[in-house]
Amino acid sequence: MTARTVTSARTSLPSAVRLLFAGTLLARLGMLAPAFLALYLMAEAGASAPQVGFLTAAWGAGAVSGSLIGGPLADRAGPRWTIAGSQVVTAATCLGLLAARCPEALSVIVCLNGLASSVHKPAATVVVAESVAQSEHARCFGLLYWAHNIGAAASPAVSGFLLERHPGLLVWQAVATAVLFGAIGLRLPRPDTRTSRDGDPDGREGTGGLRALAEPFRSPVVLRFLILSFCLALIYLQKQSSLPLDMRAQGLGPDELGLVLSLNGVLIICTQPLVSRLSGRLGLDTQFGVAAVLVAVGFGANAVVGTAWGYAAALALWTFGEILLVPQASAFLVRHAPAGRTGSYQGAYYFVWNLGLVLGAPLGMAVLQSWGPEALWGLALLLGLAVVAVHVVAAKDRPAPR
Repeated sequence: MTARTVTSARTSLPSAVRLLFAGTLLARLGMLAPAFLALYLMAEAGASAPQVGFLTAAWGAGAVSGSLIGGPLADRAGPRWTIAGSQVVTAATCLGLLAARCPEALSVIVCLNGLASSVHKPAATVVVAESVAQSEHARCFGLLYWAHNIGAAASPAVSGFLLERHPGLLVWQAVATAVLFGAIGLRLPRPDTRTSRDGDPDGREGTGGLRALAEPFRSPVVLRFLILSFCLALIYLQKQSSLPLDMRAQGLGPDELGLVLSLNGVLIICTQPLVSRLSGRLGLDTQFGVAAVLVAVGFGANAVVGTAWGYAAALALWTFGEILLVPQASAFLVRHAPAGRTGSYQGAYYFVWNLGLVLGAPLGMAVLQSWGPEALWGLALLLGLAVVAVHVVAAKDRPAPR
């Protein structure tokens, strides 16, 4: 086999991964992000500021619970129907937004819309796990993460443009992308029965309801990983709450703040494929350790910087940690999930990460206001390094995955 053949074999992707790349980008591009959902509700539904706050919280509650539900659903119903079904709910709830006006109906609709926005994520992981070799998992998960960030980068500009022309266009865009992603979901290959246990050809029998939701948390190895990931989420998600306030307090203007924070998306879009390819030479445990160090040091460095360039350098560190962490986590859980339970384990990870967003923001704000930025970023550094220490010790004693 020639070098060209080897390279081609490694870089070629199954059609399922290419379809998921397009679908993930569409889903994130068309998602009714909370900020633009709030603007739409005020403009079209006449919601007051307190009502918008409650409705945005309802959307968030749905998004947090959606991934936890979507995991077992993907294992039992299959990833194709889970993705297609979630997009039907997305389209239906978007159409409901066009007609609903009473707060009670709107609260149900936006909660279901938030739930549908995350139900499909574990299902996409199941498709990758069943479509590519284990050695290629991290690379493919990295590509889906890349697609998500491309959509996230384009979404604010597209949403703002549509909202200014007519608020209803924002909703119709979400309907259109949901229909397209649903069609993509139905074109995905059927589950590969070779990944299932003997005697359970579909890999989806015998675990249901609350037991399926709780199963990942009963595995000591996986539970430890989920707890460590939750700790990193508490640190990382300060980028959406405490970090902008600290930057403003240090004298950065809105333009400088926006430029620095936008560097996160720019770095991900420009470097993710290269970082993913280079990090493939490292083991999953090493990737997690390096990612945790970068996140810890990157946020900890905010305690000693005070300029736009300093914050940008710190941001670059934790962004590279993010790029390493996200695909590594999915690949780690695929390796430690029993056959036919990949979706449940991925759903548990998305759940604890979203929980970090829910709890991390108020905790970070409380520390920032009570003890100041040095204490906040110092605690972030210590927590991140503690995660690294626990992970290194646990990795030495961990039994080999299946």
